[in-house]
Amino acid sequence: MKTKHLAVPAQAVWELLVGSGRRDWYYRLTSEGSFEPGAKVRWLDTRGETAEESEVLEMSAPLLLKLRTRFLFAPALAAAPAHELTWELSPERDGTLVSLSWTGSGPAVSLLESEGGAILEGLALAADPEARAALERLPEIGPLAIRDLTPELLADYQRFFDQEAFRDYPAWQSCYCMETLWDGSDEEWAPRTAADNRREMSVRVGAGRVTALLAFDGERPVGWCHYGESTALAGVAHRYGLEAADQQGVGSVACFVIAAQYRGHGVATRLLEVALERLRAKGFRAVEAYPPKKSDGTAQGSYRGPLEMYLRAGFEPYREAGRTLVVRKALQGVPGATD
Repeated sequence: MKTKHLAVPAQAVWELLVGSGRRDWYYRLTSEGSFEPGAKVRWLDTRGETAEESEVLEMSAPLLLKLRTRFLFAPALAAAPAHELTWELSPERDGTLVSLSWTGSGPAVSLLESEGGAILEGLALAADPEARAALERLPEIGPLAIRDLTPELLADYQRFFDQEAFRDYPAWQSCYCMETLWDGSDEEWAPRTAADNRREMSVRVGAGRVTALLAFDGERPVGWCHYGESTALAGVAHRYGLEAADQQGVGSVACFVIAAQYRGHGVATRLLEVALERLRAKGFRAVEAYPPKKSDGTAQGSYRGPLEMYLRAGFEPYREAGRTLVVRKALQGVPGATD
């Protein structure tokens, strides 16, 4: 069970649980169906595909919602037995105590044990204006220091992803940027937990096997860029079908994470500039990136970097990969730097 006190009335929380529309706090899923005993509810992802199916077992507005649910977004989870999920809202003098509990077995329950706290954090942000206000963009920021990720910066890497990276979108708190390097299948990736990814990435960072940049405001890490040799970024190579013959001498800019308060100040642009400098110094003839062809207007939807930023930096369209436009830039001053 996970619990969290929210400084809002129970009715406000209830409307977020059973209301219509996309739930940005819950993995950007949209419910389809009515919340009433015996009813079936589908949860659609941003592509319109069914990620979950639920049956409403019991409800008492605005205090109790019990669902029998099956995750469908990965074969291992879809094949697992359904689990029961219970939301309980307990009104208190200064808000509501929200409890999220589950019963069952298998990988879905392990995932909930890891992700339950993040689900509640996301709900709190959606429900509480004061919580959102604490993450509003700073009106101005001072100069930032860009540092190469080294084993000596392991604690800063951990601090960034533990405390800063996804404060405004806790649903992604489990990533730790392991997705960029993941060389297994999508089915194996889906049930991985935050602890799994933090542990494996920390080993890689501690051994000097991750090529990335951290932006610092004083001693506070506030921005991240993961880049490197294209074929060494296994998750990127798999997702976008990179062929070794086409990637000789080509680097990749894989992703950006900017702390919420620091967005809109050119931090990603500065990180990109330094990543290009590093790749040029290492002798790469070109660099490519993987922005969405059409932005959904969220920072999460542009975690590969927005297309507009790359075009301003001199990248040009190279090929299409589904919803992604692969863009490439020749690195001047490097022998053979032509597309």
